[in-house]
Amino acid sequence: MTSETSMRRSTTLIACLATLAFAALASFRGDSAPAEATLEEHAEEQAADEHGAPAEAEKPHMRAPIGVDLYVREDAWLRAPGPEWFKKQSDLQPGRFTFNEEGGDGEGEWVDAQNVYRLIYDEEEDVYAYWSWAGPEQLTRGRQDFLQFCSSCHGIDGDGYGRSGQWLRPSPRSFHQSNFKFTKVIQPLPTDAALMRLIKRGLEGTPMLPWALSDEQLTDIIQYIKYLSPEGEGWRDPFTGVGDVVESGEDTWVGKEEYAIERGKRLYHDPSGANCALCHPGYVNPSALGKLLGDDSVKARESYYLPVLKDSAYEVQGQPVKIMPPDFTWHQVRAGTTTQDLFETIASGIKGTAMPQWKGALTDEDLWALAHYVESLINDYKGKPDARAEFMKGLREAK
Repeated sequence: MTSETSMRRSTTLIACLATLAFAALASFRGDSAPAEATLEEHAEEQAADEHGAPAEAEKPHMRAPIGVDLYVREDAWLRAPGPEWFKKQSDLQPGRFTFNEEGGDGEGEWVDAQNVYRLIYDEEEDVYAYWSWAGPEQLTRGRQDFLQFCSSCHGIDGDGYGRSGQWLRPSPRSFHQSNFKFTKVIQPLPTDAALMRLIKRGLEGTPMLPWALSDEQLTDIIQYIKYLSPEGEGWRDPFTGVGDVVESGEDTWVGKEEYAIERGKRLYHDPSGANCALCHPGYVNPSALGKLLGDDSVKARESYYLPVLKDSAYEVQGQPVKIMPPDFTWHQVRAGTTTQDLFETIASGIKGTAMPQWKGALTDEDLWALAHYVESLINDYKGKPDARAEFMKGLREAK
C-alpha cells in the first residue's frame, strides 16, 4: 500500500467519522427534520402543524429529543390562593385587585383587573374557589424552557424520571404528585412566589442547583409545572389550599442565644415536646436523658445516635421513595441553615414525609429555640470531622 493510498483512506475515514458525529449531535439537539431540511424549515413545520400550534417568532428550543412535542395547545385554570392572599396583594398592587361585596354568593369576591385570577363556582363540587388562568402561549413557553432546563432530571413529561434523574439520589421530584418538600408553606400547595424562591435558591446537597433564570421565564415554567397536575388533584383540585411561605415573626431569643440552645435541646429530646430524636439522631447519652428532662422514666430508642429511615408519599415510576432524616452534625440540610431558614422548615414541616408541621403545635418562641439548637449542631460539628468525632465519643462515654 502506497503512502498516497493510505492517506486517502485515512482522509475518507475521518470524513465518515465527522459525518456520524454531526448526525449524532443533530439528533441530541432534537433536529428531527429530514437530513435535507434546514432547522428553519423544521421550525416552520412545527409552528404550522395541523393542530394549529402557536407560532413562534424565533426558533423553538433545540435540546428536546427527537419527536418530542414542544407545544401546549390548551389553556388551563389552576388553583390560586385564598382571600387573605388577595388582601395582601391589593396593598402591594394598588388598583389591580378590588373587593366586590356582592360577589361570591353574597360573601364577596376579589376581582382582578387583569382577569388572570377569578372566583369560579364549581357546580359538580358545589364550592367557590379562586383560580388563575394560563393560556397556551404561556404554557408553551413554560414547556420549552422546562424541556431545556429541567427535563434532564425531572423528565420530558415531569414524571421525575429524566435521562439524568434515574441515576440521582435523592430522586428528582415527579410533578404529577403535586407535593413539594421544601417550599416552607403551611397550605398543601405553594404560591408562585414560594416556588420561585425555591428554584432560585436550589437545594443544598442535591443536584437541584440555584437557577438564575429571569422572573418571566420562571413564571412560565411554574405555570407549566402546575399544569402537570392530574385532573382533580393538586392545582386542579378546588379543595386544595395554596399558601405563601410561613411567617416567622421576630426571633425572641436575640441576645439570649445560649438560653435558646438549652431550651431547644430539651424540646428536641423530650417525648412530650418536639421529640425530634424519634427520627433524627439523639445528641445526649441515653443514661443522661432522664437528667436532661428531669424524668428518669424517659428511655431512649434503640440506635439512638442514628437517624431512622422513613417512608414517604413520594415515588418514581411507581417505586416508593424512602427518606433518611438528616443527622445535623453530618448531613447537608437542604433548605438553608440560617436561624430563620431552620425556623421556617421546622414550622411548616416537610410535605409528604414524616416531618410534621410544628406551627401551631409549638409556640413561636419554642420554634425559634429549636432552630437555634439545630443551628448550633450544624455550626459546631458539620464539616468538622475531628470536632464531631470528639463530640460523638463524649456522648457514648458520658454517664
